[in-house]
Amino acid sequence: RTRELPVDVRKIAEELGYPVLERTLPPGQRGTIGRDGGRVVISVSSRGHTDGELRWIIAEELGHAALGHTALVASSAPGAAPAIAEPRRREEEREARAFAAEVLMPEEKIRTRFAELAPRIDQSLGMRQRETETDEVVHVLARMFGVTPTALRLRLEELSLLH
Repeated sequence: RTRELPVDVRKIAEELGYPVLERTLPPGQRGTIGRDGGRVVISVSSRGHTDGELRWIIAEELGHAALGHTALVASSAPGAAPAIAEPRRREEEREARAFAAEVLMPEEKIRTRFAELAPRIDQSLGMRQRETETDEVVHVLARMFGVTPTALRLRLEELSLLH
């Protein structure tokens, strides 16, 4: 089934059984997975985040939940930081970011949309014009996919579309 852009990450989270709640979280914490009564919820801090950032936070937390990461198991005590080994935590963060990137910027759709806009970059003359066109393409795609330009640029680089 074709998904509309930008992807409705809140709806996907709900459909997978992880409702999204906006809450006041401790300073420095953007999002977390935890229990709310008998259900598992994604809690996000909406304060100080753009829509694109908020969508990314939800997608990343959904990644942790869907991938069964250890933080979820350990988060039964309110405010208790899960005690998991640093290498494992880093690996889980990497996995959750990859999950978020694919949910918000599906590879096939990114490749298709980029191919439509890439000629602008390829036809530009000189380094400065090329950089300007690349920035414009990144911004157009970022708006289309509802993510930050930084996240979009990283995804394009990851897929070897930008060098």
